[in-house]
Amino acid sequence: MSTDAPDILLIDDSPTTADLFKYALQLNKSQVTMQVVYDGQAALDMLFDNEQAAATPLPQLILLDMHLPRLDGLEVLTQLRANERTRQVTVLIYSGSDAQEAKAEAMRHGANGYVCKPAGFKDTCAMIKQIEDEWLKRTD
Repeated sequence: MSTDAPDILLIDDSPTTADLFKYALQLNKSQVTMQVVYDGQAALDMLFDNEQAAATPLPQLILLDMHLPRLDGLEVLTQLRANERTRQVTVLIYSGSDAQEAKAEAMRHGANGYVCKPAGFKDTCAMIKQIEDEWLKRTD
């Protein structure tokens, strides 16, 4: 992570999803920056477990996959909310499930929102644009 935080921290175990999101940002001509971490424990290590973490700016938004290796999304979310440094960061759970129970569980754990994985690339571009419009506050 550079001295400037990314707008979005994507925590997802799929390099294909990460590439798709990056490409969608390009096609949308977005100025949003994104960093990717591929598992829950690595994300927590990056945010909490090094001397630089406290001095590193936090992202505006964390897009968190529900199903991750090592620590699943709800466990990561619980730890983000328990830590004073990350308690106020906007976290959207990102999942393939559209079940009301999954959404309710994410909200109980402190998610700010819940986004279903889109079916195709066009829908991915629209979802990224919607996240940008609704959740990211641009100051430039």
